[in-house]
Amino acid sequence: MEFEVIKLLVKPDSRQNSIEGLYQDRIKIKIAKPPEEGKANKELVRFISEKTGVPKRDIKITSGLKSNLKEIKIKKSVSENLASKLLRT
Repeated sequence: MEFEVIKLLVKPDSRQNSIEGLYQDRIKIKIAKPPEEGKANKELVRFISEKTGVPKRDIKITSGLKSNLKEIKIKKSVSENLASKLLRT
């Protein structure tokens, strides 16, 4: 099984969930949940799962749990670049 690591810039407490494109070497994502008690992180995983079709259990935040600069690791079953898929949605 292959994994893909994706760098993110996450802005919690936004009006709605959205992918805002690239910011430097990261994908900028707005999340509608507040950054308290892991709510924004859970919503981020749910949102990425919805956008990529990858089950939530196969998406892990590997760094930045308490930061807006995050890295996620996604288990991928196809050869498609998941970062590109996120940017296309």
